[in-house]
Amino acid sequence: MLTQHLAAQVGPAGIRVNCLAPETILTERNRERIPEQQKPMLVEMHPIRRLGTPEDVAAAALYLASSASSWVTGMILDVAGGAVMM
Repeated sequence: MLTQHLAAQVGPAGIRVNCLAPETILTERNRERIPEQQKPMLVEMHPIRRLGTPEDVAAAALYLASSASSWVTGMILDVAGGAVMM
């Protein structure tokens, strides 16, 4: 709701507000903390059948910061490999 509220408030000034919602991302820290035996189970939770990378989140942020998303505001972009569909 905060994303949508802010987007409505600042939209008239030409400011877009969106939210990135990443799922399990294999950061360096997560690579160390997630037990190897748990990783296959996490992968199975995603239709794309892999875990996300920092590069996946960066690409989504780049999209939202680019002119390609100039008509996008008040949205939550799930960077989740489809996990929210399941």
